[in-house]
Amino acid sequence: MNVDWVIPCRYVEVHDNLGSMIGAGIDTFWVPELPAGLQVLCAVRLTATADELTAGTVHQMRNVVTDPAGNVVSDVGGEFEIGTENPRREWLNGIVLPSAVQWEATVTGTYQLEHIVDADSKSIPLHVVEGQPDEAEE
Repeated sequence: MNVDWVIPCRYVEVHDNLGSMIGAGIDTFWVPELPAGLQVLCAVRLTATADELTAGTVHQMRNVVTDPAGNVVSDVGGEFEIGTENPRREWLNGIVLPSAVQWEATVTGTYQLEHIVDADSKSIPLHVVEGQPDEAEE
């Protein structure tokens, strides 16, 4: 199973394997003070062969967040399976799913979110800034 893309957003829902996103691409979080609890929703697209989608095939998933110094601040994972009755055998199957990630930001800077499924992963930067957005313009 491959992680095709991960898009951070304010809201995501998936119906019939189609994702609807609001605030897609958000990557900067303004917080009034630190430490601050943060949450980001992600739309995740996986690709898989028909064999990887058979009932009973278990996959491993983890979300790891590291702070600007590279220290792990959140590492949450679990198992899942996607059992479809008629996966396409002639090409890769695409699966879209929502994912929520929470962590506590203790310093300003760029955090990294790595979304891992089986042996594949994608990383995205998430910036944390203390203050208000209009303060940056002064």
